[in-house]
Amino acid sequence: MSDRAEESRVELPFKTPEELENYLPYLAARLSRRWETDQNLALAELDVQGARMRVLSCLSAFDELTISELSVLSVTEQSTTSRTVEQLVETGFVERSISENDQRVRTVALTGKGERKVDALAPSINVLYRSLVEDIDEAELKTCIRVLQQILKKIKKNQI
Repeated sequence: MSDRAEESRVELPFKTPEELENYLPYLAARLSRRWETDQNLALAELDVQGARMRVLSCLSAFDELTISELSVLSVTEQSTTSRTVEQLVETGFVERSISENDQRVRTVALTGKGERKVDALAPSINVLYRSLVEDIDEAELKTCIRVLQQILKKIKKNQI
């Protein structure tokens, strides 16, 4: 194995700070935590943070989802997703309905008010995202995204 391949195959226990900094799960966790913190600061005045933001974002992309699907896609425990959806129903941002395909299934979708809320959040989030990736070469960013998508596809437990 080449030195470069060995660098990317870091395993516990770490022997140096560099090994920790080359450990993908550590990098992913730090990036996720930093993004969530910065996003929450950017959206503090708009009263949509954390799980609410993730649920609204998922519904923006997928139109209509079940609570189980929302839980997976928003990376939130199902009980938290259910509470979050209830809060968003109360604010009028989302609505629940019975699935046309299966009367036993309840789905969640954005309302017009919810779509307007996502539109209002977009400028702050877009500025934040652009600052996150602004100095990264476009080809490298695409490679990074593609590799992360491959890893996610490999480890995911569901079809979403």
